Amino acid sequence: MEDLKDSKSWLVVDQAGLAKKLAGRGKEFVVAELIQNAWDAPGVTEVLFDCRYRNGKIHVSAQDNSPGGFADLRHSFTMFAPSIKEADFEARGRFNIGEKFVFAISESARVQTTTGTVVFSAHGRKVMKERLPLGSIITCVIPATVQEYEQLLDLAALLLEPPGIKTIVNGAPLPRREPETTFGARLRTEAANEAGILRPVERQTTVGLFRPLDGQKGRLYEMGIPIMETGDKWDYNIAQKVPLTLDRKAVAPSFLTALRIATFNETYQLLTEEDCSTTWVQQAIESGKCLKPAVMSYMEKRFTQKRVAYDPSDPEANKLAVSRGFTVVYGNTLSSNAWKTVKEADAILPAGKVTPSPKPFAPGAPPYKVLEQETEEMARVKKYSQALAKKVMGVNINVIFADDAGWFPAAVYGPSLDLIFNVPRLGRDWFNLTGDLAENRCRINQLLIHEFGHQYSSDHLAAEYHEAICRIGAKIAEIAAAGQLPPL
Repeated sequence: MEDLKDSKSWLVVDQAGLAKKLAGRGKEFVVAELIQNAWDAPGVTEVLFDCRYRNGKIHVSAQDNSPGGFADLRHSFTMFAPSIKEADFEARGRFNIGEKFVFAISESARVQTTTGTVVFSAHGRKVMKERLPLGSIITCVIPATVQEYEQLLDLAALLLEPPGIKTIVNGAPLPRREPETTFGARLRTEAANEAGILRPVERQTTVGLFRPLDGQKGRLYEMGIPIMETGDKWDYNIAQKVPLTLDRKAVAPSFLTALRIATFNETYQLLTEEDCSTTWVQQAIESGKCLKPAVMSYMEKRFTQKRVAYDPSDPEANKLAVSRGFTVVYGNTLSSNAWKTVKEADAILPAGKVTPSPKPFAPGAPPYKVLEQETEEMARVKKYSQALAKKVMGVNINVIFADDAGWFPAAVYGPSLDLIFNVPRLGRDWFNLTGDLAENRCRINQLLIHEFGHQYSSDHLAAEYHEAICRIGAKIAEIAAAGQLPPL
């Protein structure tokens, strides 16, 4: 620790303390920090990265052929110094701390460049006049386990080589991966203003989508450097600065959401039915910012072209839809935000509009065939229904027997006070009154309570309907207790 004395500097970095703070990050960040510095070097066309494990230590070096090298050698050991990269949207660095983090966990390190050499050892920092004709070489010796070394190499294998820069890793060219597609998107980025203060801004950039390597999940990249795992269908490579946390390990959830929405709107035609059930697509759908063709494609892949929303106001319409080969999408299948998105895009209609059930009392409704001759038991049910309606509702109803198997309702009651029993749909055995009288009455009352409720509301889910059938049922119980039920 530095002696307590006057100094022009306000702050001092405790190297040992910094190393302890970095210990939890693992060692693989070494790859990202050294490679990104080499790729960002002005005019670079080739980068050599070498990483070997010997005697409990990682020996790593990164060399570039940038003509200028380090313009200011002090940047090799000064944290947060102003950097020419911080104002460049398409340069990876912005804090000027990456290689310093690497040095903090190193046993020894060396920076060789066109403006001189700096050696870091147990004895401190030593500046030497030795210079390279071009480029820079950073070498470090880092205590590590075999597992940490393997993790470092695993990260190196994930790198996406930038166009125009040949990258050699441990003597072998980095395999070049080509994107499946690219598209333009307006995404948040950051760069320093004239005062050197980093400011967020939205800017048009290019996003490349790469198929993840075998055994790997989708990741987010900043200009070829892997940042974080997303688990999405593709690796996203953003061609500008990505707003990152100080440790370069994460982005804000809002940034990832914006990226997923942009990707969904551009790639919906490439998605499979399975893709449409994944988290990132669901997040896009729920955002309310999806293009109408993208939403239509999503619904088609998940629920086919023949789809309707479950319609509680027309239960029979849902059954008709199924019988005609439609997929009925129920309310709990999608989130409330997703429903809002698909309805605003007109990507699904309620069953009542696509396969409406017959409305026998609506203007222009198709006629039904009337039964020519009712049986004695039907006449008893008719007389009982009329008498019960008079007692519980105070109205005189007309009972009609339909003989039309193609007419959908089994029974219906309408504002004209017509109660229609559709015999083929109910079945003639429904009118069979032999056997237990109480059982017969219970069966008939159940249907009549349901139909009489429509005296007050046509909507099965309306509060008025629910209250009406409760009131009718209570009234029937009351008159039954008083022994005043009509004979059956």
